[in-house]
Parts: sequence; C-alpha cells; structure tokens
Amino acid sequence: MKKTIRYTIFACFALFLLVMAFYLWAFQANLPSEQHVLLRGNRVSVVQVDTAALNDSVFRIMTYNLGYLSGLTNNQPVQPAKTLFDTHLKKASDLLQQKNLDIIAFQEIDYGSDRSYNMDQEELLAKAGTFPYVARAVNWDKRYVPFPYWPPTVHFGRIVSGQSLLSKYPIMDQKVDTLSKVQSAPFFYNHFYLERLAQVCRVAFQGQELIVINVHLEAFDRDTRAIHSAQVLAIYRHYAAKYPTVLLGDFNSSPDEVDATIAPFLEAADMQAVALGGDRLMYSYDSADPSARLDYIFYNDKLRLLAGEVITDAGTISDHLPVMASFRLAD
Repeated sequence: MKKTIRYTIFACFALFLLVMAFYLWAFQANLPSEQHVLLRGNRVSVVQVDTAALNDSVFRIMTYNLGYLSGLTNNQPVQPAKTLFDTHLKKASDLLQQKNLDIIAFQEIDYGSDRSYNMDQEELLAKAGTFPYVARAVNWDKRYVPFPYWPPTVHFGRIVSGQSLLSKYPIMDQKVDTLSKVQSAPFFYNHFYLERLAQVCRVAFQGQELIVINVHLEAFDRDTRAIHSAQVLAIYRHYAAKYPTVLLGDFNSSPDEVDATIAPFLEAADMQAVALGGDRLMYSYDSADPSARLDYIFYNDKLRLLAGEVITDAGTISDHLPVMASFRLAD
C-alpha cells in the first residue's frame, strides 16, 4: 500500500514537472524582441509605384481587421483548409488593388502562424498592393497557444501575429505603445494572451508629417477596454495638437451598446468619425450579417474628409468589414 502511494506521488510529481516544462516552453517567443517592431522601406520595387499619384493632394486610407484571412471561422474551434486562406489572400489582394489605396492599417495579420499555414500575410499583401513601406508591430508571439480551448486538435499552435501599416508614402518612424493587460484575468491567461497595441507611425505626405495611429482594443473585458480608450485618446491628443492625425482600427465597441466604450471618441470635440453620423450607422461586424460597428477611422481638423464608407464588397475574407476614407490636407 505504501509503495502504491509512493508511486502515485512520484507519477503526479513527474506529470506536474512535465506540464510546467510544456507551459514554460509554450509561452516563450519565437522571435527576438527587436523583431517585434520593424520598419522597412522599398520592399516593393519603386518603379511599380505610380509616382504621379503620389503627388496627388488626396490620400486614400483603410482600416481592416483581417482576422488572419480566416473569414467567419475566426476563433472558431475548426481548422480551415489551406485553400480557404489561399482564396481569401487572392480576394484581399484584388481588393487592395481595386480600391487604389495609399495607406492601409491591418489588425490580426499573421506573419507566420500555424493557424494560417505559416503565410507571411504582410509580405504577400504588400507585394500584391504595391506598398513599398511597411511598419510591423507584433502583438502575439508564442510557441503554442491552447485556443480555441477544445478540442486540442484545433489549438492555434505557433503564433506570430500583430498589426501592420502598409504605405505608398515613406514611413519615417513608428512608436508602439503597449496598452494595459486584463487585470481581472489569471496570470496564465495573460501569459498566452495577445498584447493590445497603439501603433503610431509618422508618414511623409506632401512635405508634412501625417500621423497614423493603428489600434486594436480589448475585445472581451469591458473595463479593460475602457482603460484602453482613455490611453488611446491621450496618445491621439498628444499628436493631433500639432500634426494631421488619423486614428483608426478595431475598437471592439459599437455605438448602440449600453455604456459603450467608443462613446468618448464619438463625443470628443477634437475628432470626427468617418461613415458614422446622424441616423446613419454602418455596421462592420460580422461580415456575413453586420449588426455592430467595431471598426473606425477618426481624424482631426488638420484634415478634410472627402469620402468615407464601410466596404461591404469585401465579403467574408475576414469576420470584419474594412472602413475606407479619402482625405486631403486642410487649407
């Protein structure tokens, strides 16, 4: 009996050590920290870029939560076939070309993850859309992510993902601010959870500095998202006081929610929203049957809005629809 107890204790201890070893291995990063924030230029031959268009005083900008090209399967306990990702990549590439974009801000874009068959989606879309300048901010870099929780066969595995800004105008600099963690979550949850970022890029446009702030706020915890909203507003105001500034991304809050965390942005006197005004509420989520507006473009009075819309013809490349706007500098 005593021997059985000893064997049981030893087996439990060995299992504990095995689980801890796997845990410590799994939440380690795949990349060195200096590769989490990258700024690269001339990734596409400059002869491919329409240089005459770059002299235009109008720029076209889009925000798109790409959902790593997984369509409506995003975060669902399934493993889509590679053909789905290939098809969605082609559709996304065609969309970028059709819309004749100058700048696009992506959220949930993969740089080599098991869940999306190790595509570098940033690299592929930069080439397809002829964007010479790219700023990357990795917000999720783990060797193994045990989500969706069940069954284990659909766990994400290796994850390298984040936020990207692609531009036909030079990106002179980027600064990445890490927003608050979910304080109510247990430590192991936060170890495997993505970072929420504000990616601030300085873009050279018409002899001026254009500030583009790309964000992806907390989705599941309302109190944390409210903290993120306050942090992002402070970042925006720091730059908007001096520069033409665009704040865009996935804010994970709809105006028609009770106590919506997007309200401080919509009520602010020093910014305006694109394609959102009066009784006209254009939804961006989910892409199959939109019933919430989570994705926004805001701007300050140093810019003039020429047009803005939610791009419904993007279809179900992602579970989000993109938002697009055209601006010129204010007189």
